[in-house]
Amino acid sequence: MSTIVILCDHAHPGGGLAKVAIAGAVGLARRGHRVRFFTAVPPIDPALLTEGITVHCLGQPDLKGNADRVQAALRGLWNREAARALETLLAACPANDTVIHIHGWAKALSPSVFPLCRRSGLPVLLTLHDYFPLCPNGAFFIFPDGTNCPHRALSAGCLATDCDARARHHKWWRAARHAAGALSGGFTGGMALLTLSDRQRAVIAPHLAPGTVTLPVPNPVEVEDRGPAPVAANSRILFVGRLSREKGAALLAEAAALAGCPVRFVGDGEEAETVRRLNPDAELAGWLPPDAVQEEIWRARALAVPSLWYETFGLAAYEALANGVPVVVSDNCAAAEAVRPGGNGFLFRSGDAADLARCLRLLAHGEEAARLGRQAHDGYWRHPFTLDRHLDRLEEIYRAALCGGLRALAHLDGPARACAP
Repeated sequence: MSTIVILCDHAHPGGGLAKVAIAGAVGLARRGHRVRFFTAVPPIDPALLTEGITVHCLGQPDLKGNADRVQAALRGLWNREAARALETLLAACPANDTVIHIHGWAKALSPSVFPLCRRSGLPVLLTLHDYFPLCPNGAFFIFPDGTNCPHRALSAGCLATDCDARARHHKWWRAARHAAGALSGGFTGGMALLTLSDRQRAVIAPHLAPGTVTLPVPNPVEVEDRGPAPVAANSRILFVGRLSREKGAALLAEAAALAGCPVRFVGDGEEAETVRRLNPDAELAGWLPPDAVQEEIWRARALAVPSLWYETFGLAAYEALANGVPVVVSDNCAAAEAVRPGGNGFLFRSGDAADLARCLRLLAHGEEAARLGRQAHDGYWRHPFTLDRHLDRLEEIYRAALCGGLRALAHLDGPARACAP
C-alpha cells in the first residue's frame, strides 16, 4: 500500500483528462492504496467519495468558468491558493511511501504546483494528456493556419507566431503563463513523463532536455466486448468529437460529399455551420452521453478520425476498434499507430479531402467493411486497453519510483507496448 497524490484541475469527468484521472484514482483506491485527490473545480464526482479517497478541493471555478476575468487571468498565471494548499498536503504525506501524479493543471491549478512537487523530494510523474508543458497553446498547432507548429516554446519563432485558436492576446497570456512556469524551474525537470502514444513521444522528443525519462502508459478504454458490430448492415461514416478546425470536422464533411456517402457528426463546436455548408446532407447529433456514443459507434459503417493536429491518443478510434468498426485515420495523429491499412481500416494523407474520400469509397462494399470490422475487433481484444492493465502499469511505475527514484524508471520503457493492438 502506497500513498498516491493525484493532481487534476477538475473533480468531475468533464473531459477525457479528468475521466482518466478519476478512474485511476478509484481503481488505485480499490487496490488498497491511500489516494489523495487534489483538485480545484467542483462538483466532486460521487465515485471519489465511495472508495476512501481523500479529496482536497479548492472550490474554485476553472479559467473559462470564472466570471471575474481579471481574477481568472491572474490565477491562471499563478494560483497562490493552490500552492499553499498543496504545500500543506505534501508536508503531511509519508516521505518514503508517496508518489505524486500530475494529470491536469492548465485549467485551474496553474504552474504554481510544479516547484512545490519538485521541492517535496517525492517521485513526481506527469501524464501528458496535452502538450501544455512544452507548448504555450498546448497543441503544437497553428490554429489560424491549420498547420503543425515547428517552434520551441518561447523561442523567437514561437513568440512571433499567431497560433491561438481564439485571439492573439490569448497567445500572449499563454506565453506569459509558460514563462512563469519556466522561471520557476520548468514543467518537466525532476519528473518522469507518462506518454499516451508513440506518436506523442516522437512529437515531444526534440523539446525535451537530455536524460528526460518518458514512459508509455496508454489511457484506459472502457468498452464492453459485444463482438463485432454489424457494419455491413450500417451505412454512415461517424465522427465523434469537437467540431473544430484542428479535429478536421469540415474536412470529413467535404470528403463525405465527394465520396457520396452518408456521414454523422456526434459533437458540437465552431465548425458546425461550415460542416452544414460543405455537406448539407450531413447529420449533426450534438453532444451525446457516453452510452449513446457507444450505440452510435455500433451503428456506423466506419469511424473517421480526420484530425489535422498531432492528437495524443485517439480514444474514439480505439472505442471503434473494440466494437469491431473499421477506422479511417489521418496519418498525422496519434491514432494512426492503431491502424493496419487494409486490415482494420485505412490511413489517409492529413488535410487531403480527396484522399480521405478515396478511403471512404473503399468501405462502400459491405462484405469488405465486415472483414475489416472483424479484424479490428479481434486485433483489439487480443491486447485491450482495459482499466486493469492501465492500473497494473501505474503500479509497476510507482513501485520502481519508490524503490529507486526516477533513475530506476528507465528500464520500464518497453512493457506498455504490449498493449498496442
